[in-house]
Amino acid sequence: MDSLRAALLGCAQRSEIIVEFALARRPLLLLIGLQILTHLFWLSPAAHSGQVAIPWMMNRGMSLFDDIWEQHAPGSSLLGAAAQRTLPLDPGSLAKLLNTLLVVALTMLIYALAKRMAGKESAGLLAAVFWAWWEPVYGNVLLYFDTLLAFCVLAALAIYCRDDDRPRLSQTIAAGLLMGAATLFKQQAWLAVAVLGLWLLATDGRRGLPLYIAAALALPLLQWILLAAQGSLDAYLFWNWSFNLGGYMEGVPLDGDFFRKLLFSNLLVAPYALIALRGSGRRPRLIIFMWLAALTLLYPRIGEIHAMGHLPFTAVMSGIVLAGALPLLRNPSTWDLPRKILAGLALGIGIGWLWTGAVSYLHIPLGPGSILGYDEFRELASDIGARAATDDSLFILPETDSTPQLHPLTGLPPPGVWVKGWRWYFEPEHVVSTLLGEWETAPPTWIIVFPNLIRSDNRGIKALLEIVDERYRQIFDSAEIYGHGSAAVYKLADASG
Repeated sequence: MDSLRAALLGCAQRSEIIVEFALARRPLLLLIGLQILTHLFWLSPAAHSGQVAIPWMMNRGMSLFDDIWEQHAPGSSLLGAAAQRTLPLDPGSLAKLLNTLLVVALTMLIYALAKRMAGKESAGLLAAVFWAWWEPVYGNVLLYFDTLLAFCVLAALAIYCRDDDRPRLSQTIAAGLLMGAATLFKQQAWLAVAVLGLWLLATDGRRGLPLYIAAALALPLLQWILLAAQGSLDAYLFWNWSFNLGGYMEGVPLDGDFFRKLLFSNLLVAPYALIALRGSGRRPRLIIFMWLAALTLLYPRIGEIHAMGHLPFTAVMSGIVLAGALPLLRNPSTWDLPRKILAGLALGIGIGWLWTGAVSYLHIPLGPGSILGYDEFRELASDIGARAATDDSLFILPETDSTPQLHPLTGLPPPGVWVKGWRWYFEPEHVVSTLLGEWETAPPTWIIVFPNLIRSDNRGIKALLEIVDERYRQIFDSAEIYGHGSAAVYKLADASG
């Protein structure tokens, strides 16, 4: 009886602790609840082939890098394939759910790290609010490579900076594992791995550096061993490294609108750097170096989604600065000239932040909560599905970041090698010759052509279009598809049906 009473008392005490924690974190929990609602039912980020179509193809026997020629690191596609095998959800909806969980996990990490480094609850909450406001501005692609990289690196820092004292060896190992995991999601993470390694060498001597290096290499080495075992290592090395470093792909320049967003969202980084560099603590400076490492993700194809690599670190720094600055603005009647100037700057920055963030919540024509790059293809996929047989195959000209979603939507895989249709994918000599050779003996049953997406300088696409003209008959034209124009649907002339 006494043991039962003690057990019940223990449960009651734990319940009180949970309730107290929830009450103390009520603003954070409210913020997370709003994020979940908006990301599931209001915002409309785009689906990317790497997290939707490619995992779907992998689960149907196609091998990444062997017959799925993909330039991105394999981590997110492996994650997507595992999730699609585990959860019986529509691939697009599953990507949205996983992206929402990723955003929430980053919110909690940002809150914990900012609170820990500043020693203030307000710093954590302000950092989380900053992230929640700016994330929809840049996070316009579901479960993207840069966001997953940022999660791994930020989690590594949260573990490494958990204590005031020198990190324990277990923390160093865990941080190394997470940094190594980041390289599986995007190759540029190797710079962040090197930065943290140099930091360990400079601040903690050689005590934990060998363990950190071993831990950081563990998952990449396992990846390379598995690729070698299945005979895909050479293809991986070409598409992940030689292709990306070979100058095939076009860069994207920085435009004025995007520069404005970057300037607004990173305005508090410089004040944080001045405070951190003049302070006595060393670890606040580590955030700056990781921010700089993640900033390189913007190059060479500058775009909003690539800002997701550095945005979590910007949020941590901004939350710490805001927590220190806002108390200075209390009691307006006592403001001196410097505080009035600070208040004016804060007002201008706030208006810019509000406007830039609010635009992200405007609806696109597909409606609230839609999945851009996915839902607009449903009608076309239904029309093809009504005509296709179960053993038919499909190829799309061009296969872009969005049009490959027609594979899972129709249930039709490509006939052999799958490769994207951007011009630079056809630059390597073996790409066009391989496709032409395969299509000679095993052509796709169906081909969808998006004329508005065909570029005049894409010779590889033109060679495939010649086969369409020679061997295929047009079945129908689709209605206008948002952002893509009309699609022409062709079927192999000698195919049955």
